[in-house]
Amino acid sequence: MRRKDPTFLVKNLPRISTRLLASLLAAAFCYGQVVIENPKRPSNPDAGRTIKLIERMRIRDDGKETVFKYPDQLQVGDDGGILFACWPEYLKYNTQGRLIFRIVKKGQGPGESDLSTRALLTTENVYVQSYSPPKVMRFNSKGDYLGEDRIPRAKLYQFVTMSNGQIYAFLEEPPDYRKVPRPDYYEVPYSFCILSPDLKNVNKPFQFPYRWYLAPGYGWQRARFDFDIRDLETVYLVHGVDYRVDHYNAKTNKIEKTITRRYDKVKRPLDPREQQPGYNGPPPLDFYYDITKVLVTGDRIWVITSTRNEHESRLVDVFDGKGRYIDNFYLEFPAGFTPGLILGRIVLKGGFLYTVDEDAEGFFSIGKYEISDPGKRSIKR
Repeated sequence: MRRKDPTFLVKNLPRISTRLLASLLAAAFCYGQVVIENPKRPSNPDAGRTIKLIERMRIRDDGKETVFKYPDQLQVGDDGGILFACWPEYLKYNTQGRLIFRIVKKGQGPGESDLSTRALLTTENVYVQSYSPPKVMRFNSKGDYLGEDRIPRAKLYQFVTMSNGQIYAFLEEPPDYRKVPRPDYYEVPYSFCILSPDLKNVNKPFQFPYRWYLAPGYGWQRARFDFDIRDLETVYLVHGVDYRVDHYNAKTNKIEKTITRRYDKVKRPLDPREQQPGYNGPPPLDFYYDITKVLVTGDRIWVITSTRNEHESRLVDVFDGKGRYIDNFYLEFPAGFTPGLILGRIVLKGGFLYTVDEDAEGFFSIGKYEISDPGKRSIKR
C-alpha cells in the first residue's frame, strides 16, 4: 500500500457497488503485506463458553452538582485513575471511585470551551483540545490549569498516546460535500498524525481508507473505526465493515499484518426510519459491522464481534500476538446495565474491564469489572 494514496480522494473514485468496493479495497490494501487468514473456529477446545464480569466498582453521579450526561472518552491512567468526558467537563476519579478533579468549563476564556473537545491523559498532564475556540489546554495530574495555546484552525483529533514529547493521533478528514458529484459510496482518508503538544506542527505519515456514503451537500459514515494500542509498534486498527484487524507499526508507518477469519455476518433488522416516505439517506445495511471493538490485553487481542447468544452476550474472539485465532467466549455483563461497546466507552487495562453503562431508566455510570474465567490462559499474558 502506498502512503497518502490519491485513490482515497472523493473526486477520483468511480461509482461501484458496495460489495465490489469492499472487495477491491481489501485487495488493494492487503497487497504486499502479510495476511493471517484464520479458520472459523479457534484452537481452544473450551471456546464458546460464557465468561462473567464481576463488578468491583461503580462510579455514579450525585444527581445534583455532578450529573453524567452521555459520558465518553473513557481513559484509565497508569495509576488506575479514571478520566472521562461529560460535556463540557472532564472528570477524573481515583481507584476508590473518589472524585479527584473537574476541569474545563463552558465559555471562551482560559480553561474553557464553547464547542467539542478531545482529551489525552498522560502520566503528568491532561491535554484538552477545543474546537471552538480552537486551542489546546493543559492541566496537571491534580487538575490545576497550566495554560493553553491557540491554534489557527480546528480539527478534532482522536488522541492515541504521547511519546518522546510528541502526540500521536488519528484524524478523520470529511470531504467537501459541495464537491460530491452524485450520491454513492466513497473512500475518504483517515489520517494517522504526529503532533507537537501545542498542535501547531502536524505530520501525517500514513492514511487509511474509510467508507462514507456521500451526496451533494451531506454525508454519512458507513464503516467502523476503532483502535487499541500496546505500544507505537503495535497499534491494532479497524476501519471497515468486514472482519479485518490491521496491525499498524507507527514507528515504521507500515501495516505489519492483517488479521481476519471466516465469519458468519449478522443480519441487521430494518430500521423504521429507513422505511419512511421521503427518506434520502444511504441504502439500508443488510448486516451489522462484523467488528464492534478491538482491545489489547498483554499479548492477546480481543475482538468484540456482532455475534450474540440467546442472552444477548457478545462473542469475543481472542488472537495471540502472531494473529492466530486461539479462543473465543461470550462476555456476560451483570443484569441491569447496557454497556457502551464503542470507541471511547470501553477500556481493558490491568486485568479489569471499564465501561460506560446505561441502566433501564437511562442513567449513566462507570463500571469496573473483574473478568471471571477459570481458564485465564487466553485472557491474560
